[in-house]
Amino acid sequence: MRDDDFTGQQDGSPEGGPGEGESLKARLARERAEAKKVNASMSAQAKREKLSAQRRRAGAGLSEALLKEVVARYRGDIKRQVAKFMEKTRMPAATGRARQVSDKTRSDFGDNLMRAVAQLKEIGMPIQNLSDLSGKHAVALISYWKDEDQAAATIQTKLSALRKFFTLVGKEDALPKAVKLYDMLAQKGIDHGGLRRTQVATTSKSWSMKGVDTHQVVKDVYAEDSLVGIQLESEVLFGMRLNEVLHWQPNATDDPRRVLILDGAKGGRVRYVEYSSDPVRAALQRQLVEKAKIAAQMHPRGVLLRKRQTVQQAKDRFYTVMRKVGVTKAQLGVTGHGLRHEFAANLYEEISGLRPPVEGVHTQQEYEDRLGAVEQAELAVSRALGHARPSISSAYNGSRFQIAGGKMTRESRMLLNNLVDVLEQSNVANVFREFAADIAWLTGSAALGQGLSSGQYIEITVRMKDEGDGLQGMAARTEALEAKLNKLVQRQIVLKSWLKSSDPDPALDGFIRVFGW
Repeated sequence: MRDDDFTGQQDGSPEGGPGEGESLKARLARERAEAKKVNASMSAQAKREKLSAQRRRAGAGLSEALLKEVVARYRGDIKRQVAKFMEKTRMPAATGRARQVSDKTRSDFGDNLMRAVAQLKEIGMPIQNLSDLSGKHAVALISYWKDEDQAAATIQTKLSALRKFFTLVGKEDALPKAVKLYDMLAQKGIDHGGLRRTQVATTSKSWSMKGVDTHQVVKDVYAEDSLVGIQLESEVLFGMRLNEVLHWQPNATDDPRRVLILDGAKGGRVRYVEYSSDPVRAALQRQLVEKAKIAAQMHPRGVLLRKRQTVQQAKDRFYTVMRKVGVTKAQLGVTGHGLRHEFAANLYEEISGLRPPVEGVHTQQEYEDRLGAVEQAELAVSRALGHARPSISSAYNGSRFQIAGGKMTRESRMLLNNLVDVLEQSNVANVFREFAADIAWLTGSAALGQGLSSGQYIEITVRMKDEGDGLQGMAARTEALEAKLNKLVQRQIVLKSWLKSSDPDPALDGFIRVFGW
């Protein structure tokens, strides 16, 4: 029999598959589809394994049995449940080598958990057993902390403790992160704005804008307690956080041109605060430093504490005196943190010659006319307050770009804040780095909140680094970046390319938020 007389299955074609009538093009398409399916399956499996490894590393469900045990043994005694849970639970570190967290981290976690339980009782949502703690309690606590005007970083620390607890006991979905958390809060009518560590200020928190006479308050505090007066004046004149003030060693860090903030700084970042270029203000700063030197000599470590006084005791004393002179949110509408806003506003004016945008004194054109000085002021404010990025200045002084956008609706502002939150997350920034993005700007109507709605796409303009792959390579990287961002953020994002080596003019092009890697 000749080969061409054979009508059965051809060698090499799968059973039930196409015969030799299948064209080369069709066969290649079929093989590509099959390979794509296999790759997708392998990718999904790898993702599941990675997620599983991350859950194991985070200790997901590690203390689920322990929680049941302590609840059964001490039913109805929530304090003993928390104490026993903290005594026996294993808490693996989230980063670095495989190890347990430090004693301090464990202690802080326990303190935050115990305080959360106590505060739930204060707001009328007491729980009888630790196993009752759920996402609805976390939402109630967030609302309470915001009403107390607690700092964003403080709230985030407390949320991290709650999230760690939920992870350990197998309730990882009880307290989501980022946009899912913000959406959950929005459903309860809670604006998440105060949860963001970096956000564009829309109202001034400075004391002067609230009608508070800072000089009189400082005078009253000195009359009540001279050491607390020095601590308060350090916040006023150098923009220090209270924790930084209480760790400041004025004799050990003396410098004729600036003040060195070495210990107690957020994130351990060392920074300098230059003496003011205003002779009057500079004289006040130097007078304060001399008073601080004398006071610090009374402490063995040369810090602004009393002998045998702990940092926590000093903080308690500080807030007690502040309440005594009437400095509370309820009485004067201000908090101690407002002094950093006051410092930021004064430094901004000193360098730019303009009051900050959040105060609504000047037009956008006035800021553009002094653009060089304004940008210098934004950078100086960020550095003086201990932040790495110039954009952080807007969290204190507002953004000059908001003026062009007019007043945003509550919904637009919340959605814009959601978006900025997501884009500033480290995992999103890593995606930009992965595809060698140089810098990106939030553009279009979303940047100013104009016509922003939940279904509208988000426009980001990006400039890619030159990796030697030419314009086609940059375009391919941009396309791949857009696809990965859409998948990661779960919002429709459209990327546009900025091919010029120079940065855009924000006033002309409507570019607002800058992200650099």
